[in-house]
Amino acid sequence: MWITRESGLGLLALTVLAREGRASAEHIAEEYGLSAPFLRQILGQARRAGLVESRPGRSGGYMLTRPPREISVAQALEAFGGKPSPVACLAGVDCPLADGCPTRPLWEWLEERIAKWLSELSLEDLAKDRL
Repeated sequence: MWITRESGLGLLALTVLAREGRASAEHIAEEYGLSAPFLRQILGQARRAGLVESRPGRSGGYMLTRPPREISVAQALEAFGGKPSPVACLAGVDCPLADGCPTRPLWEWLEERIAKWLSELSLEDLAKDRL
């Protein structure tokens, strides 16, 4: 899968927000041994994508803008630039065999199935471990 570090950590943070309702970047970073400044940058991407909002102050933090069941994993990964592809050529990496590869139809079929599944899987499903 061609999932970036940012998209993986972003999905982790959104899953925590789906579970807890509200959390600070510092809380999530401490819980998972991450850099809080890096996590704030990632959550900024989620804010620009309209998935989270933040509130300052002692009782502030980040929260989802919609119920977790209304945000798909595919939407979350898209917000962070992740594209789940089973092989490099489908993720935009140059491949000398791309035009004549006999296995390409298999990888395209698999990529479509993965995309469909991720669009049906919600943050609520992840938060409640319903895979």
